[in-house]
Amino acid sequence: MEVREKYNQEEWDLLAGTPLLVGAAMSAAANSGVMGTMKEAFANTQAMLGGGEEFPDSALVIAVAQKPNSMAEAKERAAAQRDRLQEQIKSREIKEPSQMQELVIDNCRKAAFLLAEKEDTVEINNYKKWLVSIAEKVANSASEGGFMGFGGTKFSEEEGIFLEKIRNALGMNELS
Repeated sequence: MEVREKYNQEEWDLLAGTPLLVGAAMSAAANSGVMGTMKEAFANTQAMLGGGEEFPDSALVIAVAQKPNSMAEAKERAAAQRDRLQEQIKSREIKEPSQMQELVIDNCRKAAFLLAEKEDTVEINNYKKWLVSIAEKVANSASEGGFMGFGGTKFSEEEGIFLEKIRNALGMNELS
């Protein structure tokens, strides 16, 4: 059975959408300015699409991170993800970055429970590590608190707090 066949559409949307949301919410956790936000968005995309290379033994991560075969497929996927995200934002009436973080934490918890039902320990751990890796890469891609790209810190206190919330939601303290 292929990985994708284990999940219904709603479950797959959760697993496929959470990595991108983790990076987006981490980007919003602290103000990086315009250039920093662009760096973080790029880091999010690279970390998302690089999942299969980072976790080459994980069929789940490879399936979720599968690169599009064409520009048309990339646009179609992006539009579908945007629509799902907008639906979640609208249904939860999200207006603040903290509310987006709450959505991500909820999705991380749901993904962890879903994976516990359908995957083995290795796949579960790889997916969770991948999510944390995405958050860390986004947080480290731009400085916060500087001026015009100078100074500041690569990993802000706000980002550290959010990363810990992600790790807790995923049950990362339970990983061996």
